Amino acid sequence: MIVKYKACVVILSLFTLGSCTKEKLYLSKEFQFPVKLAPAKEIFKTGDTININIQFEKILNDRENEVKYLFEDYNFETSVRIIELTEKSEPLAGQPGAIQSFQFINQIGGISPFGSGGGELDLVYYGESYLLSSKMIVRKPGIYLISFNISAREPAKLIDPPGGYDQIIAGVGATFFIVNSGERLNYHLITQNTASNFENPSNEDWARPFFAFKVEEW
Repeated sequence: MIVKYKACVVILSLFTLGSCTKEKLYLSKEFQFPVKLAPAKEIFKTGDTININIQFEKILNDRENEVKYLFEDYNFETSVRIIELTEKSEPLAGQPGAIQSFQFINQIGGISPFGSGGGELDLVYYGESYLLSSKMIVRKPGIYLISFNISAREPAKLIDPPGGYDQIIAGVGATFFIVNSGERLNYHLITQNTASNFENPSNEDWARPFFAFKVEEW
């Protein structure tokens, strides 16, 4: 009787432990958000226009295509940074800001400069999608880099979440904008004009939120 009693306790303990592991599930998933730049070329003339468009739906697959997230009326905390590549001995972080070298014409949402190098990227949530449409007119010659930044921190919701859990925390992990489907747009300008080497792929090479270009006098 004593042996049987102990066996029941062990079975009961294992059953209880198994059920506890299914009470709460924490996820941390990565995403790519598309940015379309046109024309996608290396050399512009002063007075030329670069068109910037962002559009993606509120339901997105994570980067591994394992689960779908619902980003409904979500605060992505997006921004843009424009720097001039002038210091060959400094990495990208040491290059001077140059957002004031451009004029922005916003159509849907858009870019609102707030400093020498940075601006707010204002996405408009409309219906089932997030939208942005803006024109960037180049005003001064130089070698520039535009980077699109996102710092999503809030949990989101899951579409068709897995069963067996009382609570699911759908966290958002490392998330980046990806310019023109991940093409390496003039990355050689970064390597040639700064101390940052973008010739070799890194652990975050899938991100590619950059666009480097030259502006020449008309």
